[in-house]
Amino acid sequence: MIVARPMNRPLVQGALLLAIVLTISACDAATGSPSGSPAASSPAFSPGPSATISLPITTPDAAASLVIASDPRFNGIAKQDPNMVGVCCFYQAAARGDGSFQVAVQIGWGDCPAGCINRHDWLYIVTADGTVTLDRETGLAVPPGVNSGGGAGGGGAGGSLPAGPGIAGQALAGPTCPVVKPGDPACSARPVGGATILIRDGTGAVVAQMTTDVNGQFQLAVPAGQYVVEPQPVQGLMGTAPKVDVMVGGAFEVVRITYDTGIR
Repeated sequence: MIVARPMNRPLVQGALLLAIVLTISACDAATGSPSGSPAASSPAFSPGPSATISLPITTPDAAASLVIASDPRFNGIAKQDPNMVGVCCFYQAAARGDGSFQVAVQIGWGDCPAGCINRHDWLYIVTADGTVTLDRETGLAVPPGVNSGGGAGGGGAGGSLPAGPGIAGQALAGPTCPVVKPGDPACSARPVGGATILIRDGTGAVVAQMTTDVNGQFQLAVPAGQYVVEPQPVQGLMGTAPKVDVMVGGAFEVVRITYDTGIR
């Protein structure tokens, strides 16, 4: 004879509690929200600067916006105004004919009301899908304290200089086009790598001999005083670049060495 035994109460309560937990979990999975956390409590998405630019890129100015957003050194830079004289920093943008765009950016310094003695240039290619590629970069290293607004507080575009005193510069060769159009980045002077540069002090004695790097750049820490930067002839270029007199104070003085390519 089979005798029915009363069920264990704790086991019944445990099974009931497990069923309730499983039911709540299934409901939460269906709604996509964790138990006890309403969906409205999730943090809102905050788009970055480039999120306001629609793809594909269809205009030169949209391409320029991507370039400016890609580098904090270009913050605040504006489109070139051909009617403005003495502007240190600007961009130019144009379609390339294959659906992409080229964007040229320039930062200048040194007597910019008269046209800027020194400049640093970048040329970017921007494709319709928003890809930004640096095609080439030329010019002197921008000294500390110069930014796209022409004032203090910017980083050194193209590499900043250490604390002075000293002499820094870049050797460039031009022209690179038979007919040079003002502002045409395709005709920018090209860096001269491997050029020998002598530094003479106020007595005429050679205190240093340097060789420019692949970007045509050089720099040397020297005591404050009067110096002469004396370029030496470079094979394939006409003559010798002119000497440059430099008065070094407490910071690095930046000079530009200009060779002649002979292109006419």
